[in-house]
Amino acid sequence: GVAILELLTWRGFYGIRYSLPVLVRGGIEIFGVGIDYQRFIVLACGVFLVMGLWLFVHHTRIGLAFRAMAQNERTALSIGIESDWIGALSLAFGAALAAMAAMVVLPLGVMESTIGYEVLIYALSVAIVGGLESTLGMIVGSFLIGFGQIAAARYIGAKWMIIVPLAAIVFVLTVRPSGLFGKFKELEERV
Repeated sequence: GVAILELLTWRGFYGIRYSLPVLVRGGIEIFGVGIDYQRFIVLACGVFLVMGLWLFVHHTRIGLAFRAMAQNERTALSIGIESDWIGALSLAFGAALAAMAAMVVLPLGVMESTIGYEVLIYALSVAIVGGLESTLGMIVGSFLIGFGQIAAARYIGAKWMIIVPLAAIVFVLTVRPSGLFGKFKELEERV
């Protein structure tokens, strides 16, 4: 599927562009900057999803099974966790989270066949900068990438915004491969 889309894009076919309607119209001005209500909805949903996901993963049996499978599959299997069931459940859970995020974020832009690439670059850079095993690191990483992109757009130009997450990936992997809040490297050095 992706190869066909890439071939069509390479041949000059860009597909259909579609935009979802905004959930709430209007906005307010804060310190001279106009912010529409849709962005507040995105912020509220993001905070709700991050808190809910953290509570789910750390305080439910299924969430603990997810963590056990992620840390060591053989040990999780030995204590009776079914890997196929947990894998299918995590896939369904991830798809539901992606659908909820898309429903809230897509009214801010345009949906097209290549929209996943940009989101993938942002998600990968946030995960690498913050550290894969740290929820706080992911939050801090997302703010760092976002502020870096705003600074790049302001001082260098909007077309250079995509360089910020890629440069952050290269920098963090060079300086601290486990991420800013990662613990894996320190544990590895002790062994």
